[in-house]
Amino acid sequence: MTSFYPVYLLAQEIVQGAEGIRLENMAQPQTGCLHDYELSISDMKLLETADIFIINGGGMESFLEQALERYPELTVVDTSEGIALLEEEAHHHHDEEEEAEAHEHEHEGNSHIWLSPARAAQQAESIAAALSEMDQADAAVFAENAARFKEETDALLQEAAQLNLPEGTEAEVFHEGFAYFAELFGMEIASGIFVDEYQVPSAKELTEAADEAREHNIRFFLTAADDGRIYAETLAQETGETITLLDPLTTAAKGNPSYIERMRRNIQAVAQHWKEAAA
Repeated sequence: MTSFYPVYLLAQEIVQGAEGIRLENMAQPQTGCLHDYELSISDMKLLETADIFIINGGGMESFLEQALERYPELTVVDTSEGIALLEEEAHHHHDEEEEAEAHEHEHEGNSHIWLSPARAAQQAESIAAALSEMDQADAAVFAENAARFKEETDALLQEAAQLNLPEGTEAEVFHEGFAYFAELFGMEIASGIFVDEYQVPSAKELTEAADEAREHNIRFFLTAADDGRIYAETLAQETGETITLLDPLTTAAKGNPSYIERMRRNIQAVAQHWKEAAA
């Protein structure tokens, strides 16, 4: 069992061709990130039947302690182990309570590691190693799949490198995970504006971000099709730019495309934006 959809996509890559494995995803594919996710009764029932629970880690699964209290014998594979996380971009909080909460979680780092192809390959290797311990008969299949996936993620890295953005290119990011995209293309992050159900950017924050966008001539406004999109569009207009709409891979997509397909579309979206901006 996987904790949520990005981990499910990675596990799918590893179990291809292996017999006798039933792969299920716990959080529904429409859930998105798991920062405030709470386990349901149906989740508990699924965990009760699982032989292995594969998680993203890095603090993403806030409910993990609760699950382990209920099922102390559950085998958990933390795919973030041994992976260097980016530091969390500072949220633009606008009251003291939110500021304190932000500092409380600073040490965990940015847990959206699946949005880095190189780190996703490491996650896949961890999944393959863990499954091989439990199912030695299919160990060769898991290893072969992990090696193939590594080759495919390396190809994604080469595609991103071909864009060759000018040094110092800055981006505004409107989804925490897109810091990994900025890293992928060598962009510097001007600032991050992250919207959730508990907070929205203040007028002061938006004004400061707009001033920064104009002053630094920011060309990239990286956003998902979520609540942050309207703020990305507002700020992009300040410099005559358009947004770059990216897929965080947290929900199911039409036709169930693979991890590689979805990430390639993201890279192509950035490349197309730069091509149009440079024209």
